[in-house]
Amino acid sequence: MNEETMQKFKDIFESHPEVKLAYLFGSRVSGETGPLSDFDFAVYLDERDAIKIFEIKVALMDEICRLLGTDKIDIVVLDRAENPELKFSVIKNGRIILDREPYRLIVEPKIMNEYFDFRTMLLRHNLTRA
Repeated sequence: MNEETMQKFKDIFESHPEVKLAYLFGSRVSGETGPLSDFDFAVYLDERDAIKIFEIKVALMDEICRLLGTDKIDIVVLDRAENPELKFSVIKNGRIILDREPYRLIVEPKIMNEYFDFRTMLLRHNLTRA
């Protein structure tokens, strides 16, 4: 992903003050894109109201779709996501787009703790190849 496009993503996320962190992750970061590849984003919102979260997500998707000229967009809301492996993958392999201090210092350690607690349980019950 070129720097000009990354800056445009940042501008979109910055225009929404509720977005505290934003990442691009998945095949667009790893370079393993194919004809069915979408754009995967993850955001951390400082918002509790489910309706407001939905409205923010829809607004972000609309703006990003217009920028890219495609509707192959997925946005994961990190503070609502339930999959520790997905959240850990985002912070480990994703590319940070927006970082409003001090949220990264607060959120990423929480995600890592949750993941390693979860991974320990999976290993204990032989439910993973890790």
